[in-house]
Amino acid sequence: MQHDLLSRLKHETSASHTRLENALDLMRNDLQRDEYIALLERFYGYVAPWEDTLRHCMPASLKDFFDARRKAHLLAADLAVLSGERTVSVCMSRNDLPRFANLGAAFGSMYVMEGSTLGGRFIAPHIAKLFDLTHGQDNAYFDGYGARTGSMWNAFRATAQAQVPESQYDDAVAAAIATLDSLQAWLCPALTESPGAGA
Repeated sequence: MQHDLLSRLKHETSASHTRLENALDLMRNDLQRDEYIALLERFYGYVAPWEDTLRHCMPASLKDFFDARRKAHLLAADLAVLSGERTVSVCMSRNDLPRFANLGAAFGSMYVMEGSTLGGRFIAPHIAKLFDLTHGQDNAYFDGYGARTGSMWNAFRATAQAQVPESQYDDAVAAAIATLDSLQAWLCPALTESPGAGA
């Protein structure tokens, strides 16, 4: 049995993570530009309210830590390049986001978003090549922290392990799974509603 927080998060979210990754399928070569723009708009619609909600869960000592990891502005910048639109009209209701009852739940949800930057190291160059974008500039969201991705991930891991008490590990895992599942429902509604989705 896994007792370490990060080990539990990795193992207990693996099924939900795989379902979301397969549903998005961002590494395929036939991804269309308008399809990608629509997906970025959906991402913004989730990430922007998620960031505002989660920041309120952070104690004052961790607000700078969290602010350094905000990425909604990167999505807005990418959309401005790709479509010329600087605002996104459809955002997820905060009432539909997972509930963050404590710091453990907040870090569990953050685990999903921060972990996605690791996959972004493969997605960003693929997207740049597919749509003739400037890598790290016109695909800023998936490029995330660029060369700092590894160090930012390690800093997140260390902070999560130091800040989340063991009594909140179950809440962290539950929030991480809820975040992955709500992301899939928001980003891929048609797939979520399809027979055999996620199989």
